[in-house]
Amino acid sequence: MRYKLLIMLFTIAHYSMGQSLFNRWVGTDPFTGSVRSTAMGSTHLLNSSGSSNARFNPANLTSLGSLLGFDLQIDRLSMFERWSMPVRDSFGEFLTNADYVANEFSYYGFRGGVHGNINLLNLGKIGLGFHHAPLAHFTYHYLEEVRGSYQIEDGEYASKDPIVGYQELRTDGSLTISSFGSGMQLNVPGDIDLSLGGSIHFVQSTKDFGESISDRVQVDTLYSDVTNLSTYPYVHNTHEVPASSFMGFSAQLNLFSSIHVGASWEEKSISKTDINSFSIDSTSTLFQFWSDTSYVVLGVNYMKPEIISLALSFLSGLENMMSINFEYDKVSFGGHLNLKDYEQYKFGFEYVTSMGTPIRGGLTYQTPKLLSMSPVSMFTFGTGKTIRNMVVDVSGTYCFHSFSHPDLFPVEGDIRSDYDLVRESQLQLQLALSYRF
Repeated sequence: MRYKLLIMLFTIAHYSMGQSLFNRWVGTDPFTGSVRSTAMGSTHLLNSSGSSNARFNPANLTSLGSLLGFDLQIDRLSMFERWSMPVRDSFGEFLTNADYVANEFSYYGFRGGVHGNINLLNLGKIGLGFHHAPLAHFTYHYLEEVRGSYQIEDGEYASKDPIVGYQELRTDGSLTISSFGSGMQLNVPGDIDLSLGGSIHFVQSTKDFGESISDRVQVDTLYSDVTNLSTYPYVHNTHEVPASSFMGFSAQLNLFSSIHVGASWEEKSISKTDINSFSIDSTSTLFQFWSDTSYVVLGVNYMKPEIISLALSFLSGLENMMSINFEYDKVSFGGHLNLKDYEQYKFGFEYVTSMGTPIRGGLTYQTPKLLSMSPVSMFTFGTGKTIRNMVVDVSGTYCFHSFSHPDLFPVEGDIRSDYDLVRESQLQLQLALSYRF
């Protein structure tokens, strides 16, 4: 039974939130929250902990149960990518997909903030919070080791396929966000708690943090023979992105202490340079780096999309508390960069054992935001530990994705019509420390 469950989970996670190849245009998911809510299926609206509520649900700042608290969090996202080409026999029949590139790269993110709340006599409570975190990053690293051929003479020792050079593409950089939120809890007759909140978010200029967006393309040959190498020129561009801002509002209704309902809205925000350009392949409908021999990616034109969220949580009143959570996100680009509006359906749970240890897990399903992509899903898990006034939380997410893409560094005279198969898995680990006075 355990093996059947594991097979089912990895089958569900077959379509994933990968596609880091397109980070240069769309960035990573702008809706990454606290460790606790991430472990519970990324249900950030009702389950965010600490100062992250200033970003996702300022109305919940009044329900954190402490006069003052602060939290620190570190995220590590590891990406593993393989590129394969189809191999056929002499009759043209498909044999297998042969790997020719295997890449691994990581991204580290740090976030944190403070929060607090006070009572307003018999009127209710008011909460305040500040949170600073990455909004999105544009990291993608591709390195291809190119092989050639060597004619071996009698008595000579040599490799039949020596390394003749390297082809490299790197994009780096990130945007950070500072959020200020405030919420008010209103006293309503009966077993009902109503909270309203608002927040303002400042997307920091990359110049202020020395985190410019950069592109680097390099074809490095070890010999004069460049038969198997692309002829693309060397590229090294950096771009400074100006500051921008957006607002958000949320509302939360707690019914009988066992049913929580929440809603939130974030407006869109565009961070772009004065000069920018992009190109889409008319055949694959995917973003492309090259047009003939010209690098067509210029500047930055990133949109933090508009997000509308609805959430519902059920909490049991038993000694071993159990919560079941559902969340729906509507993410809208409004036609920006030819991106599709997409939806996210999230499920998460938390079970607190008799020892007080939480067990968290969840699943997230997302419709595609690129025309030729499939729906995506992600498996989440985590736990935590309370030590007096300090809380330690850990979480992880895993997903796997595959899609077809043209050769990233085509060689002149290569006439094969088949696209390469790109397979990518992502593992994100998070650790958070929070302290409440």
